[in-house]
Amino acid sequence: MVLENIALDRFIYSQCGDATFSFKLLMSFNFAFILLIMKNVMGITDVLCQALQQKSQDILSVMHLVTTTKTLIQKLRDDG
Repeated sequence: MVLENIALDRFIYSQCGDATFSFKLLMSFNFAFILLIMKNVMGITDVLCQALQQKSQDILSVMHLVTTTKTLIQKLRDDG
């Protein structure tokens, strides 16, 4: 991994600390957990986002998509 190599390379001392910090952050559980949650949320909202970008869209179908998206996000929140 590039960050790990920079962190271990003593010839680039000015970047060593930043690379070490970044590498530890990227390898942490919190980062992986937040990344997984964001992947799930983006997957849920993708359908709504794609629909809202269409030129011909009636308000009833958009409202249905918003309701469905809210329900799915609430389910993700409740079920964890």
